[in-house]
Amino acid sequence: MKKILVVGGAGYIGAHVSYLLQENGYGVRIYDNFSNGLKSRIDGKFSDVVIGDVLDRQALISACEGIDAVIHLAAKKAVGESVDNPLKYYENNVGGTLNLLAAMSLKGVKRIVFSSTAAVYAPSEKLSITEDDLTEPLSPYGQTKLLSEKLISAVAKAENLSAISLRYFNVVGALRDEFADNSKDNLVPKVFAALKAGKNPEIYGSDYPTKDGSCIRDYIHVSDLAKAHLVALEKVFAANVDEVYNVGSGTGYSVTEMINQIAESIGKSITPTLSPRRPGDTAQLIASIAKIERDLGWKPERSLKEMIDSAWQAESKVN
Repeated sequence: MKKILVVGGAGYIGAHVSYLLQENGYGVRIYDNFSNGLKSRIDGKFSDVVIGDVLDRQALISACEGIDAVIHLAAKKAVGESVDNPLKYYENNVGGTLNLLAAMSLKGVKRIVFSSTAAVYAPSEKLSITEDDLTEPLSPYGQTKLLSEKLISAVAKAENLSAISLRYFNVVGALRDEFADNSKDNLVPKVFAALKAGKNPEIYGSDYPTKDGSCIRDYIHVSDLAKAHLVALEKVFAANVDEVYNVGSGTGYSVTEMINQIAESIGKSITPTLSPRRPGDTAQLIASIAKIERDLGWKPERSLKEMIDSAWQAESKVN
């Protein structure tokens, strides 16, 4: 049985990935400091769990013992916070990736799938973004992810590492109720939290050059994203690669459209509050997913309604 170290495996996306790996016959070792990850997501489901931080190189070296491949999802990810505190983001996200790669090198682990982001791209007027488009992140968060990609690629070339970086777009939904997204920074859980508190959800920026003035983003169901990790993992085992892939739905929805879909899914009218733009946010970001469809045979299966319905069901059960 191939053993996979899932760094950040108790997080929202990490738990979905870990569960899918286990379902598909992989051994899973979860490594998480539980700063964002939840023990409730993995309790009773995984027998090999290491409590550790990506800044602890020695702990990572121990965790890489007997490992065949790594999926690296651990990172700080709030765009606004990264603007206010870039040192924290560079230390954790780039420093953590450096420590992990060093641990892998010492233990002879030669395969990695990395959790990157669409935030690495420069603002663009294009209808959809390809992997070859300009990478010029607006936020320190995006910068740390791009630097991590480059670091992984450099090690791949120097040490014969097989590596794939997945540039996520916006992730929504839940495969299991206990895997609900608890992030304070993602749109859908923020809307749910506001509604439960009896408040109007906020739309940050109503003056973007888009159809309704709000940001347009590409949203993907978390179960589709987890499957992208699975096919990427199969690829790094099958061949020596150094690649990046967009992972999205290939369709853009505005924040206003998302709130309208949430209203429909929960059966309540929603009146959002219009707030100023957040620093580091771009007007439009939609994935071209032609490359991952062609190379890995992956394509998304879940609709926007399925994303919101599953997110609301999980939110209702957990909270």
